[in-house]
Amino acid sequence: MTTMPFREFLMPPYAYTAMYVVFFISGSVMLYGLYRHLKGYRIGLREFLGLVSDDFGAKASRFFKFGLGQGRVLAEPSGGGMHGALFYGFLMLLAYTTLIFFQTDVLPLFTSASYLQGNFYILLEFLGDAFGMAYVVGLAIAAYRRYVKRLAKLETGWRDSLVLGMLLWIGLSGFIVEAVRFVFVPSQWAIFSPLGDAISMLLSAALRLDPFGFYQAFWWAHMLSVFALLAVTPYTNLVHVFTSGFNVAIAPVKPMGKLNTPFSLAKMAEAGTYEAPPSARRSSDFSPLQLLALDACTNCGRCQEVCPAYASGRDLSPRVVVQDLGRDMRGNEGVDVFTKGVIRETELWACTMCNACVSACPVFIDQVDYIVDYRRTLVSENRLDGKKRLFLENIARNNNPFGLPQRERQSWLVDMGVPTVKQNPGAEYLYWVGCQSSYDPRGRNVARAMVKILKAARVNFAILGNDELCTGEPVRRMGEEGRFQELALKNIESIRRAGLKKVIVHCAHCFNTFLNEYPEFGAEFQVIHHTQLISELVRSGRLRVGGLDQRVTYHDPCNLGRMNGVLDAPREVLKSAAGLELLEMRRTGLNSFCCGGGGANVWYQVPERKKIGVIRMEEAKETGANILSVACPFCITMFEDAMKTTGDTQLLVKDIAEVVSETLTE
Repeated sequence: MTTMPFREFLMPPYAYTAMYVVFFISGSVMLYGLYRHLKGYRIGLREFLGLVSDDFGAKASRFFKFGLGQGRVLAEPSGGGMHGALFYGFLMLLAYTTLIFFQTDVLPLFTSASYLQGNFYILLEFLGDAFGMAYVVGLAIAAYRRYVKRLAKLETGWRDSLVLGMLLWIGLSGFIVEAVRFVFVPSQWAIFSPLGDAISMLLSAALRLDPFGFYQAFWWAHMLSVFALLAVTPYTNLVHVFTSGFNVAIAPVKPMGKLNTPFSLAKMAEAGTYEAPPSARRSSDFSPLQLLALDACTNCGRCQEVCPAYASGRDLSPRVVVQDLGRDMRGNEGVDVFTKGVIRETELWACTMCNACVSACPVFIDQVDYIVDYRRTLVSENRLDGKKRLFLENIARNNNPFGLPQRERQSWLVDMGVPTVKQNPGAEYLYWVGCQSSYDPRGRNVARAMVKILKAARVNFAILGNDELCTGEPVRRMGEEGRFQELALKNIESIRRAGLKKVIVHCAHCFNTFLNEYPEFGAEFQVIHHTQLISELVRSGRLRVGGLDQRVTYHDPCNLGRMNGVLDAPREVLKSAAGLELLEMRRTGLNSFCCGGGGANVWYQVPERKKIGVIRMEEAKETGANILSVACPFCITMFEDAMKTTGDTQLLVKDIAEVVSETLTE
């Protein structure tokens, strides 16, 4: 027994020399595998450093919060704790092993001092045991979820079983090596390694004859297993240990609701050359960062679990899209993904682009980007059905998806006494009415309610009238990038000529497009959602909301809540009505469920077992509310369509502006 606790090193010197030889070989095999991956992404050292340095502050913050901090992983109710135990248990064991390496092989080159002794050593032993136990327990839970509960979102093949088995063996064999060390060299400090100490008591009788021989055998078995796993990691699905961290660190920093821009129409016009837009037909056609993201996928199934298209029985799972593209990329066959069947057109058109998958992904894969790139290819090749083709033709001819005359945008509003910017050039706000509320009879009710509110609060506003065009939001999401940019440039110029810097919108889709996509094309105005403005008018006392004795539940539009974080303003407005009882659905806020109208889906039919809108309506009914309040005209369209499908008339669907308007006295 010793009075000073310290770490014993029991293997003969040649064993450590042999260990480093094996480590060098396995490390070289691992590095070569990682090099092959980087080469496949077309990312060299210079490109990698550039990607890291670009938006460095935001990327570093994201990496610490969601990479090391595991923010999205730990937030997941069913598997967050398990993954946290695995991740932090592994990091602690890695840190302890690294400290041992420095103590035995680096520090002696400079000094005879030792830090693996005394209280610091006892603390390390305790933390190593505690986190090691967490690691093993996490693996046991992972096995239970895969082989006992058989969770639908988890795909399990022989490779998964092999990797899980190796990880579990490495964890358990490490504890056995520690336990045999305590048998061979009894220590009064072993109690600070509770699991190793307990195992040593169980093994002491069996190992009495030759504990050192048993120690050497298990030490080698443990170390060779670790090095074998290290070597094969880049060649198995465990490669995500590296690639997922890289992706969190260097993925583009952009708003969730912003799609990528493959070309600039303005620059083409300036140069006088119009080139064919990029066409994605192979997995290799993606950008280097998109290729990295395909390898970063952990196949955890979180994206599939929250996908409204998958829940409705549509032919889409974002997990399958990424996994299939990843396999095709690693196969390096360079064939047409449509011809080969890697991607199906029905998958692409099933997506509502609600970004639930993007929000849920723990390693920051943007699944929507892959889908929209392939949609652009289908549009450029005119591989469209009649409804999609008619939608784009209506936009091209009449600047609105309904195909109705441009003059009808303004006429009915002028009859209400709403001034245009030409009639009221000194207006403070431009009210952007949008296509749905300019032409659709149901949508016009929202605009009427909003006009009533603006007049009641004495807001100085005007409209563009016939100069207002479709924002291009559904056009871009359908895949017609050129038409979107054309509309964006025209609208930006119209707003600039009007001289107004504040734009009110009640359409969540227009809000997201103005806020996140138009600035890239020169927009310099402030966009305000109508719920934000109404909330401010109520707070400032300019608008007095009356009473409403109703039970109301609020649906967060994806483009407003999840993508742009506007969560409080709509609820503040509803709560300002005396007598109104606000009831929340089980999926709400950032985790809200889609209405089914995004991604231009409202303009064409998608085969499905159960309408997405019906699923959401059922969740609204569970609250016991009388009114389903929304903040986007597309949500109204989808929910009222769901009511027609089911024949349900228990819930009234109303925009927040309509709810407020009904409480105002004339």
